Amino acid sequence: MPRPVLIDTDTGVDDALALIFALRSPEISVKAITTVAGNVQVSKCTRNVHRILQLLQVADAPVIAQGAPAPLRRRLVTAPEVHGDDGLGNAGIPLRRPARIRKDAVRMILETCERYGRRLTIVALGPLTNLAFALKEDRATLSRVGRIVSMGGAFRVPGNTGPVAEFNYYVDPEAAHRVLNAGLPVTIVPLDVTQQVSLMRKEAEYRAGRRASTAAKAILRFTRFYMRYHRTTEGFLGGYLHDPVAVAVALEPSIVRSRRVHVDVETKGERTRGMTVAELRHKPRPGRTAVHVAFRIDRERFLKLFHERLWK
Repeated sequence: MPRPVLIDTDTGVDDALALIFALRSPEISVKAITTVAGNVQVSKCTRNVHRILQLLQVADAPVIAQGAPAPLRRRLVTAPEVHGDDGLGNAGIPLRRPARIRKDAVRMILETCERYGRRLTIVALGPLTNLAFALKEDRATLSRVGRIVSMGGAFRVPGNTGPVAEFNYYVDPEAAHRVLNAGLPVTIVPLDVTQQVSLMRKEAEYRAGRRASTAAKAILRFTRFYMRYHRTTEGFLGGYLHDPVAVAVALEPSIVRSRRVHVDVETKGERTRGMTVAELRHKPRPGRTAVHVAFRIDRERFLKLFHERLWK
C-alpha cells in the first residue's frame, strides 16, 4: 500500500520538479499539498501547484490548501532572480481552470496527521512556517506524524542565501528553530547533499526530445530561467535538484546516509541569519532534541530514480 504523504511547498522551479517526481511515484500517495510563502508569494505558490496538477492531468488530485503569507516574525524575502516573478520561470505555464483556493493549510496539516498518524510523511520543501503554526496550535496532533523530511540548512558547505544560510531557513529562521527543537521525527536534507546532484540543460533537452510529451515540453520551458541563473552564479547550464532530493528521501530513506545530531538555527545574528549549527563532534546529549541530518547521497541511484519518474 502506498505511503500517505503531505507536501508543504513554496512552489518554485525545483519544487515543481519535486511535485512531478512525487505524483509519479507509486510508492507514495500524495494526500494533500499545502503552500507557504518563500520562493514567491503564497498565492503564486498555490496557483503553481494547480498548474502542475493540470499539466499532469492528475485524475484523483490531492487536496490543496494555502498557508502562511509571511514568516513568523519577518518581512518576506522571495527569490524572483532564481525562479522568475511567477515562480515557474516566467514560462507562461497555463492555468486552464480557475483554482478554488482553500486557506486552511495549518488545519489541513493537523487533520492529515490525525487521519494517518505514524504512516504519514510530511515533505517540507519550503520555509517551515506552516509547520511552526501547526506546532503552536496542536503539538500533540502534529507529533503523531511518522516522519518530516525538511529540505533546508547548510552544514559543511556555504549557504545559497548569503555566506552561511540556505534559503528556506533564511526566510523563516524562527520557524525552523521551533520545528527542529520540538522533538519531532525530522530528517534535514541540506545543501550538503542537494548540491551533489543537478539536472543539466543538454540532458533535459535530450530526455524531453525522446518523450515529446506536453509535460516534458513544459518542464523544458519552466526550467530554462532557473538553469540560466545557475550558469550565471555557479558556472554550469543546469540546476540543482534541491527539492527532488527531499522527495527521494521520503520515497527511499536509504538513498542518503544521515547522522543524528542536535541542530540550532541562528535567529539573532546580523550576518548569520538562518545558519544551521550542528554538534557534529559529539553524540546528542540526554535531554537535548536531536534530528537526523543527511550528509551523503547515492547520486547514481537518485538520478536513475528521478529521471525514470520525471520523463514518464
